[in-house]
Amino acid sequence: MSQQSIPPEVQQLLAQYQVLRDNYVKIDTELRLIEAELVEIDQVLDTLKTAEEDAEIYKVIGQIMIKKKKDEVIKELEERKELLGIKKEKYKNQLSILEKQINELDKKVKETLAKYGIKIG
Repeated sequence: MSQQSIPPEVQQLLAQYQVLRDNYVKIDTELRLIEAELVEIDQVLDTLKTAEEDAEIYKVIGQIMIKKKKDEVIKELEERKELLGIKKEKYKNQLSILEKQINELDKKVKETLAKYGIKIG
């Protein structure tokens, strides 16, 4: 079926569906990046907690390394972890909402296609 024979109402619904799917993929990608960073932070925190108090700790900032105190680095990482945890929950909620909207729109597309006598797989 060509684009020309698809009723405008269905074309509009399909465009909305594509926007929702694109948003879902974008947020899901962001969520995966956050989850990966959280794993990395946990690994670094575990390593730092077993390090000597006077161990030399360096933090990479851009293209340089700066010597920092262990407790400062731990504090920074824990703050970052907290922030990422909040973002993670926000993204998970957004994905849940988008999934519901996508499912509702999918149902509406199928109903609209049926109204026009168009059957899909």
